[in-house]
Amino acid sequence: MAVSGRETEPLLLVPEIRLAHSAISQLGSSSRSRPPSVYISGPPGTGKSHLARLFLHGDRGRKRMVLASEFAAELAEASQQKDIAGFQDRFQKLDTLVCEDLQALAGRTESQQQLLAVIDDILGRGGRVLITASRLPGRLDRCDRKLVNRCRGGVVVSVRRPAPASRLQLLEHFASRHQVPLPVDAAQVLARRITGSPRELLSALGQLETLARINGGVIDLGLAQQVISGDVEADAPGLSQIARVVARHFGVSTRRLRERSRAQHIVLPRQCAMLLARELTGAIYADIATYFGCSNHTTALHACRRMQQRLGNEPELRRLIHAIHAELTGREEPGSE
Repeated sequence: MAVSGRETEPLLLVPEIRLAHSAISQLGSSSRSRPPSVYISGPPGTGKSHLARLFLHGDRGRKRMVLASEFAAELAEASQQKDIAGFQDRFQKLDTLVCEDLQALAGRTESQQQLLAVIDDILGRGGRVLITASRLPGRLDRCDRKLVNRCRGGVVVSVRRPAPASRLQLLEHFASRHQVPLPVDAAQVLARRITGSPRELLSALGQLETLARINGGVIDLGLAQQVISGDVEADAPGLSQIARVVARHFGVSTRRLRERSRAQHIVLPRQCAMLLARELTGAIYADIATYFGCSNHTTALHACRRMQQRLGNEPELRRLIHAIHAELTGREEPGSE
C-alpha cells in the first residue's frame, strides 16, 4: 500500500513543534494552572491538525473538532432553517472545542460573533478551547477585536516549517513507519530539496514507493532525483486512494466517509472526495454515488456543484483541496494558489 494512503502518522517531536505540543499537553491536563485556551499559528501542513487530533484523542467529555468554514456553513444552514437556537445549543453544550483554520472567517461578522459566544460559554464553564490558524491573532484579516482578544487570552504558539535536520528526521521516521527502504543518500537529497511541510515529505516518499513498485526496482538516489525534478508521471488515482487521502487530511476514517452520515464533520470531506473523484477519475456520478454510499447519482451531482460554489467563496477550503489534489497527482493543480 502506498504511503500516501496511510492513516494519520504518529507524532515525531521535531524542534519546530515542541513548544506547541507542550502547550497542548498543558491544556489537556487537570492542573489548576493549565491555560484556558491555546492558539496555534503556522503554515499549512506543519502539523497543527495532527496536534489537535492527538489532543482530542486524550480528552474526555463532550468535544468537537470543526473547521471554521464548517462552523460558518452550519450557521448559514441553521439560519435558513430558522434554527439558530438549535445551532447554539449543539456547540454551547461542549466541554472542549477545537476550531481549525480560523482565518477562514475573515469578514464573516455573524459567524465570528457566534464563535465568540461559544468560546465564552465553554471557557465560562471551565472547558477547553484550541484554535489553529495560518496567522497570529493580531494578523487575522477582518476579524472582530473581541474574538482576537479571546485568542490572545491563553497561550499563543507558532509552528514553523521544518529545518533541513528536522526534514531528514521526518523522512527517516516515515520510512521506518511504513517499512520503506530509504537509502541515506536518497533521504538526504529529499531533505535538502523539499523545503515544504511534513505533508510534502510524506507525499514524496509515497511517490518513491509507488514508482519503485511499478517499475519493479529499488529506491535509490536516481529515483529520488526524478521525484524532485518532477519527471515522474504518476498513474491516475482510484476512488479508494482518493477516499483514503481525503479522510486523512480531514482526520476522519475512510469507513465513516463511505457511510450515509449527515454529520457535518463527515459531509464536507465526503463532498470534497466526490468532487476530486469526478475531476481525477472521470467516473460517472452514479459510480461515485455508489462508492460513497449515496442512494442515487443526484447526491453526487449536488455534492460536486455545492463544492464548486464553496471553493469560489472560501479560499482556505480551496487551498486544502489544491493540497490534496497535489498529493494525489504529484503536481499542483492548474490555477492553484
